[in-house]
Amino acid sequence: MSAAAGGALLVGCGGPAPQQGGGGGALNSEELAKLLPAYSPVEYAKPDLPGVNGSKAGYLKFPSTLVDAVKEKPLSGGEVTVMTPTFWPVPPGLGQNSYYDAVNERLGGTVKFELVAGADYAQKLAAMMAGKQVPELTVMPTFTVPPRFSAGVGEVFRDIGGLIAGDKAKDYPMLAGIPTAVWENCVYNGKLFAVPFPGDLFAEATFYRPELFESLGVDPRVKSFAELKDLCAKVNDPAGNRWAVGDIFRTLVRARGDKGDWQRDSSGKVVNHIETPEYAAAIRDMRELFDAGYVHPDVVAGNFSRLKELFASGQVLLHQDGVGAWHETFEQQRPVNPDFRMSAILPFASDGGKATYPISNPVSMLTLFRKDLSDDRVKELLRLCNFAAAPFGTSEHFLLRYGIDGKHSTRNADGSPQLNALGAKEITLTYGFISGPAEAYAHTQFPDFVREAHAWHADAYSKQVKPITFGLRIEEPAELTKLGKQFEDRTNDILRGRASAKDADGLAEEWRKAGGDKLREFYDKVLTDAGR
Repeated sequence: MSAAAGGALLVGCGGPAPQQGGGGGALNSEELAKLLPAYSPVEYAKPDLPGVNGSKAGYLKFPSTLVDAVKEKPLSGGEVTVMTPTFWPVPPGLGQNSYYDAVNERLGGTVKFELVAGADYAQKLAAMMAGKQVPELTVMPTFTVPPRFSAGVGEVFRDIGGLIAGDKAKDYPMLAGIPTAVWENCVYNGKLFAVPFPGDLFAEATFYRPELFESLGVDPRVKSFAELKDLCAKVNDPAGNRWAVGDIFRTLVRARGDKGDWQRDSSGKVVNHIETPEYAAAIRDMRELFDAGYVHPDVVAGNFSRLKELFASGQVLLHQDGVGAWHETFEQQRPVNPDFRMSAILPFASDGGKATYPISNPVSMLTLFRKDLSDDRVKELLRLCNFAAAPFGTSEHFLLRYGIDGKHSTRNADGSPQLNALGAKEITLTYGFISGPAEAYAHTQFPDFVREAHAWHADAYSKQVKPITFGLRIEEPAELTKLGKQFEDRTNDILRGRASAKDADGLAEEWRKAGGDKLREFYDKVLTDAGR
């Protein structure tokens, strides 16, 4: 269930995080298409592992030659102000950062970043919007959308559709190479307000360390809940400071055939997943793992802050995390542990039957343009976004991620770049958050990761299920937005033994009485209006 404030708004796709704000109506596909750039994929390096029916491509080798995708400098001098989040130490600023100098020289102007800690970003963004004091470009992660955003977006930010819709996107070929389903997330109130940073259809996976399981003589590739329990029994060893699992509850919900937060049952009634017997069964499944002592004590205590560390150290053997953490963990661990490996269990069904995976909307961030900007200025900023969206195989992609070859990064024996000490100090995802190319596995310094991630993604793609709300931006009534957290807490009480496992069967009725029936009426109307 999403947490939002205001009424309903359906204008194409919403992000994986709930969108918040005022009212509106649904756009049909024909109306929506008129607002968006015409899709024209770009490819500057042929993948070693092509995508499978739309899944991510993979690259095992770094190109020997990079292509200059942007022939002219995007900016015409002067300064561009941009606010982005940061989830790592803040790098040196302008005048003290040779990476900034190099990128700005290539851009033909100076990008001045205001970097705000990710934990503080939502509050900062809400305050700046309330005061209508925003920079020229504002990067908005989908999990930081302020209250009543849709109601106020047009008061602070401007519509850019008339400058990039349809064939006008030919002036920005990298942006035109971003799939249409990603662009749909940028529409509010029937207008195109932003440039997207693509995300993943599959939010998370359950990871394992192959080398650790090999040392134990156990195959972790389970295909049912019974096999998972058997696996946990074989590897769990609290006396040896090793536990089978961390928090894998959402994995078990998917394994029970979850279709997303909402669905229509066989009679056509709108049903929340908390009302389904499958959700109750997933609670009982996870409770079994808790009761058997297979769950790390930190998770039992509700402390999730050390899970990445516990997984990396081998204290937790099965770890649920975002798909994006896969390569990040490689980058952190491989330099200090050359034997480090990391794989993901393929999506499975609890009964060993056909597995499914309900997908998320494929966007991570939106870059918005200040309302008072002229058409000419927006076109210039779109050129900056176009530069930021250059894909793997281009000199622009290399520059933004690895800086100057030989200065900020060095090549390994296979020609793959790696940040050196200066690069690690000066380079973070700043320019790169402004936009991004269609997703691909291009971490060629870790070919084993690329192979496994490519295979996992292709398998997950074949098991995808579109939730009934997929592609819709839905904003719940403010008085009902606390239900999600309330019943997340009730679920955790049952999982951790603070309530009886039998209470799982009563959650549905509790939820209905607490406001679930009103929320169902709201969703029934929203979905009916959208033709679903």
